[in-house]
Amino acid sequence: MKTPNKFHFRMVRLVLLSWLVAIVWLSLLATAVQAAEPVPVLIAHPGMPRVDAATVARLYTGRAVEVAGQPVIVANAAPGSPLRQRFLAVYLQQDEDKYRAYWTVRRHVGKGVPPPDLPTAAATIDWVQSTPGAIGYVDATELRAGLNVVARP
Repeated sequence: MKTPNKFHFRMVRLVLLSWLVAIVWLSLLATAVQAAEPVPVLIAHPGMPRVDAATVARLYTGRAVEVAGQPVIVANAAPGSPLRQRFLAVYLQQDEDKYRAYWTVRRHVGKGVPPPDLPTAAATIDWVQSTPGAIGYVDATELRAGLNVVARP
């Protein structure tokens, strides 16, 4: 039987070091993917006051239609979008299917219709700024100067 030489030990160390670097790199990549999750920030027409999470939930379930005496119209992001999924999870503790089912029942019993869906952040921003009483949400990365932020998670 041969005794291991210095070359063998160097190869083993190199392989172990390579595995360690790969594990660290994959951990960092997983953290970056988690950090890329959208952060829904509610924006409103100028002059609308800040709202808490409970008020957001009441507005998006049709149980409230005004904030501080001002009539409110809310809008959603596109169905199935990561932003909408995150918004529903954070503010309503629901997923897309439960939210859709909730509004199906509510519409069937004559208690209203779901908020309109807007396809993009730009469309949401334009709609909110041009519609009195409007509230919508965009990803935090889409915020720009002049927007009235009324709630953050």
